[in-house]
Amino acid sequence: MLSRLLRLVLLCLALAGAAPSALAQPLPVRIGYQTGDINVLLMYAANAKLFEAQQLAVTLVPFPAGPAMLPALAASEIDLAWMGEFPAVTGYSNGMPIEILMVERLDATNVRLAVNPAAGIQSLADLKGKRIAASVGSTSHNHLLHALKQAGLRQEDVTIVNLAPANMPPAYLAGQVDAALTWEPNIGLIEQEGARTLATTRSLGMITGGIWVSRQAFTREQPETVQRFLKAWRLAQQAYQGAPREVRQYEAARVKQSGDAFDALIARQTAQHPGFEAQLTAEVLGAPGQELDARFVRHLRGIGDFLLAEKRIQALPADWRGLINTRPLQQFLAEPPR
Repeated sequence: MLSRLLRLVLLCLALAGAAPSALAQPLPVRIGYQTGDINVLLMYAANAKLFEAQQLAVTLVPFPAGPAMLPALAASEIDLAWMGEFPAVTGYSNGMPIEILMVERLDATNVRLAVNPAAGIQSLADLKGKRIAASVGSTSHNHLLHALKQAGLRQEDVTIVNLAPANMPPAYLAGQVDAALTWEPNIGLIEQEGARTLATTRSLGMITGGIWVSRQAFTREQPETVQRFLKAWRLAQQAYQGAPREVRQYEAARVKQSGDAFDALIARQTAQHPGFEAQLTAEVLGAPGQELDARFVRHLRGIGDFLLAEKRIQALPADWRGLINTRPLQQFLAEPPR
């Protein structure tokens, strides 16, 4: 009953100020998302029909991980993408006309390195010679390279088994890997089978999170669609603050977990979802004109340096400012769409 009432209230709020002309024409938008990650707000917005309330005709396009979205963005097969920052930096550094609109989630312990106790791995240095599952080109790969560097190891000192997150638990159970580095829900499944957590984003001294990426042409040519998307997202964030378990139910169902089990998963992530105002602070994407000094943007530039050193990209971007576009957020906060 509470869930139905919550959806009804949000739909009424969303429709209350809509102009008749706006309601007459649903605007299409194709959204890429990662099936191997946790998508609480996206699944809620879709299932609670917040996008429909903003007259958006949304098509959700599933991908196993962030790197797989880059060709789809390049081919204009999707308009917006929810991914980790590692593939976004890779794509932009390789000349793709994409941009980050906002940080969807910041995680402290969602990405974890879990090891098989029988493999004799007690420290990061013990990873030498071991088989480690990671999704090459994604945030998990980035974490692994940092972990190896901290232990004085090189990528060549281990065997990286390139797997999509969903394929890591079966590989671990089959004894095909000695360790795995990925995120919820799959790292949790591996830990449930007895794997021991050896490192997290926090313990490695890193930050990470999910971001919303757009094709630059889409942002430029479809500003009204972007504003409607932001309105739906704002409502989803507000609902999550007011009734978190009700909002989580759709993603819990997608990953086939009970409410209690999914609540425990969320606790293991140590995640926060920055509001629109927080996006424009020095901790996230920065105030207008000060983006390059913001903590998260410095983090993105650090990823670029690391990718270059590891020869994952040929050169750093000539202008990092093109990767960050908070103008739609600024417009929303100045004049929220009715």
